[in-house]
Amino acid sequence: MIAGIASAVLFTAGLLIVPTLPGIDKPGYDIVSFVNAHSGAMRMQVLLVTFGALALVVVLGYARDRLAGPPGYVFTIGSALVLAEFFIAMWFSGGLALHPDQLGSATARTITDIASMFGPVLTAADIMVAVPILLAANDGRFPRWLAILAAVFAVEQLIETITIIGPPASFISPGGAMNFYLGGPLFIVFFLGLGVALSLDVPTADEPRLVEEESTGREDED
Repeated sequence: MIAGIASAVLFTAGLLIVPTLPGIDKPGYDIVSFVNAHSGAMRMQVLLVTFGALALVVVLGYARDRLAGPPGYVFTIGSALVLAEFFIAMWFSGGLALHPDQLGSATARTITDIASMFGPVLTAADIMVAVPILLAANDGRFPRWLAILAAVFAVEQLIETITIIGPPASFISPGGAMNFYLGGPLFIVFFLGLGVALSLDVPTADEPRLVEEESTGREDED
């Protein structure tokens, strides 16, 4: 629970500390002006997200312990992709802020275009994480409310894949409002809920079988 709350607070702070970068419809000089105005906050955002990722790893590790079979492997791959994509995105956004006074318009536009695809492509990794949690919750390994939250998150992320090809200056443009104002908060709420659910004493689907095996073993010994 502590890790889930910590990741939620850190990611929320990182989400709010810097406005969204100029959209893909804006010229490079707008990005240069933005970076010059917010370079310190952009580097602080990278720091917050880095610590948030460390807290998220704890949540992901405990969640993986409740999964079995193919869903567990899918969850592992999805978790690794989530973390890798966060770190790569931070490389680009943090790198922009290192030398704002030397940043050229063409370079700024190119790097920002690459960074803007972070949210759209992250949707696939999020689905890989959410669906196994949904299946495990349906098997009784997590609370029922987490199944609902995982289903909402998975469906929204599936719809959000449209931002990969969304037109400029629209709600569904890459790195735009859908990624930032809808997908971002849902991501935080889902992993916060997962951290809370992991702290609850919920019996897993395997526990009745394990108890029966232990009882059978004691009878054999007798």
